Amino acid sequence: MRLQAFWRTVLYWPIRLLTRFEIILDRDTEQSAVGTKQVVYIMRSTSAADHLVARAALAQANLPSIDEPLLINGQSFARLMYVAPSETQQAEAAVDEFQQLLQAHERDSSVAVQLVPVGVFWGRKSGQERREGKPMVGDLDNPGMWRKFWLVLFSGRNILVRASRPVQLRDMADKFGSSRVIAHKLARVARVHFVRLRHAVAGPKVTDRELVIESLLNSAALQKAIEDEAKSKKVSVEQARKTAYKYLDEIAANYSETLVRILDRFMAWLWSRIYNGIHIEGGERIRALAQAGHEVIYVPCHRSHMDYLLLSYVIYKEGLVPPHIAAGVNLDFFPAGPLFRRGGAFFIRRSFKGNKLYSAVFREYLNRLFQKGYPVEYFTEGGRSRTGRLLAPKTGMIAMTVQGMLRGQTRPLSIVPVYLGYEHVMEVGTYLKELKGKSKEKESVFQVLSTLRHLRNFGHGFVTFGEPINLGETLDTLQPDWRDAITHGAEEPSRPKWLTPTVNILAEQIMHRINDAAALNSVNLSALALLSAEQHALTREELIAQLNIYTKLLREVPYSKDSYVPHQSGAELWQLASIHDKFSVEQDELGEMIKLEGTNAIAMTYYRNNIMHMMIVPCVVAAYATAYNRFTVAEVADLLEQMQPLLQDELFVSHSRDRMQLWAQALIEQLHEMQLLAHTESQQGEAIYAAPSRDSQAYFQLQLLARSAGETLQRYAIVLELLQQAGAISRNDLESYAVQLAERLSAMHGVNAPEFFDRKVISGLISTLKSEAFILVNADGQFEADARVGPFSDRIDCMLEPAVLQTIRQSVQQVLQLKALSSEPVIDSNT
Repeated sequence: MRLQAFWRTVLYWPIRLLTRFEIILDRDTEQSAVGTKQVVYIMRSTSAADHLVARAALAQANLPSIDEPLLINGQSFARLMYVAPSETQQAEAAVDEFQQLLQAHERDSSVAVQLVPVGVFWGRKSGQERREGKPMVGDLDNPGMWRKFWLVLFSGRNILVRASRPVQLRDMADKFGSSRVIAHKLARVARVHFVRLRHAVAGPKVTDRELVIESLLNSAALQKAIEDEAKSKKVSVEQARKTAYKYLDEIAANYSETLVRILDRFMAWLWSRIYNGIHIEGGERIRALAQAGHEVIYVPCHRSHMDYLLLSYVIYKEGLVPPHIAAGVNLDFFPAGPLFRRGGAFFIRRSFKGNKLYSAVFREYLNRLFQKGYPVEYFTEGGRSRTGRLLAPKTGMIAMTVQGMLRGQTRPLSIVPVYLGYEHVMEVGTYLKELKGKSKEKESVFQVLSTLRHLRNFGHGFVTFGEPINLGETLDTLQPDWRDAITHGAEEPSRPKWLTPTVNILAEQIMHRINDAAALNSVNLSALALLSAEQHALTREELIAQLNIYTKLLREVPYSKDSYVPHQSGAELWQLASIHDKFSVEQDELGEMIKLEGTNAIAMTYYRNNIMHMMIVPCVVAAYATAYNRFTVAEVADLLEQMQPLLQDELFVSHSRDRMQLWAQALIEQLHEMQLLAHTESQQGEAIYAAPSRDSQAYFQLQLLARSAGETLQRYAIVLELLQQAGAISRNDLESYAVQLAERLSAMHGVNAPEFFDRKVISGLISTLKSEAFILVNADGQFEADARVGPFSDRIDCMLEPAVLQTIRQSVQQVLQLKALSSEPVIDSNT
């Protein structure tokens, strides 16, 4: 002990001058350990340098000093324990200390010591495997004096200190007592924790890229695939092997911790230049999964090329190893491609349909990442959303993930949905051009340089880690006998009959949980309000009041437990939004007028669409309230139950049909509390609600909320009106006429949203109506309206503005008359 104290004294100033650390505390540590004295720390490393760094970091976090003894009823206990490898003198000393603490709890019921594991990581290096594939034998936590000397010199400015979730010794003592057996178990659990913690922070040991490719080529599964390729293409096995090598060389990442460290510093500088801040929710979730030994797969929405950088940066800052990212092969251009590879990117073709060898190669590479324990990231939407809504999921990567489980994956595997949001997306202008028909530009170094020229302050970024999906547990629920399909070695990965429907359910769950984690921000809320206003203009006071309504409504009736609603007032939100050049502000004698003009109005539909799934049901409730003089909760809920499948399929609204009654009731009661609805009691005791007086400010605010549902309701009205008036109609005609009518309505009534007449959106609506039996198919394969279409259509129509409804009905009649004329037989005048 005296020798250790001597070295700490000698090294104090060198360590203080040469090192820089970052400390991350789990939320439980902050909530329960900060401010109490009954804390004991556990460390893996006995290094004096680690001790000094940990002491400074814990002091910065307002935790008790690592050198201050713990006094319990006059008895002194060590504040710090070292969990050394088992069967050593130091290991036995730790067991003694654990037992003494447990006995102190048995003697005094008021004692409640918390054990806080503390890890100190210098540079976050995971170590490397030897060329023959065997791990290095050096102890990364206790590397020895000289290796630690070089670590201080070369990694001292990049230290991570992790204070993990505390273990409550009171619970342990009450449940298991204070025997030496229990103390041994505590020490063993602590050692396992540190192994998992290092894996979570630094990842598995890195293997040379060429060795990875060579080992995969020699695997039983790929050797069989190469032989099959040679036979089917009638080429030599050597030629087929060269093709497989080329595919692997195109795909494989070349992860470099050194580059990641450099990028960390660069990104910290970059984010400070282009963002005011990054708001993160759910970080403790992913830390808990990684520390529990899970294989973590991040599945974010895809808004921008910034997504790759932002998510990896945030994960790194959460104290975890950045994931290997599935990136489109279109990004593999010089110099970006080699940099992306060293940052963990592996490249995937848009489609490999019909190329069995490429499919086998990619599947085996992905499976290797899972088996080795590398976290992985991929985008289920396939590409970036051009409209701001979630795109329909592409299920290929999810299917390969499930097949990875069917290859005998031993570690638990969890899919983490991630919501990414921005107050400014730099590609929005390009997206609008592409939606108007311009071809997508191929990524190149010149495009990157052009983008960099326009970097400026983009406001805030938002990253929310949603509720994880434990894949094994989910498969147990959806397909209890899934383990019967597990394959090994050279066997072709199993494709059981249940795979496709199960993957489709998984994909829907992922999209719903991404939307559950959505974040409101100043720009998307301002866009929602202004796009709902006449002429896209509001006074400053009207806009601020509407922002307050949105945030209060979603705070009191949250869309989900994971969604984020800003704490700022409406005035503060507008102040944040106004720094962007998206809004026109005009001043007259009466005050400020805020407008969206020209292309800005179209561009702002992108930001509004980011949160439309959160707002659509409150907006429909408001639309119903402004359409009907008197109504009940049951009447609104009945309509929402009919609309639920349409909203779920179009906007990935996660609330089920049987929850609509409760949701409608909560929203209506909250709108009443906010004085946007009035209510009286009927004779039967059922609450009757009504909109406020039409000349009141409350009615204006309710109507503004209602108008946000207008475009969705109009699209439904067009398709339902066509079904009613057409009699029998082909699917193609129904889609084409609906698109044509939506384009006309857009031109006549100023609907600027590009997705309003998107054929894919309308096709999806028709498919859902068919699956819900609103559409019947006759013997000739023509579509006909079910009897329920009329009443449903009438209820939708009542919520539309009269001029819009008139345009829809007249336009439907005109297009069907033209159809009838064009299909009439031509009569020969000579007959």
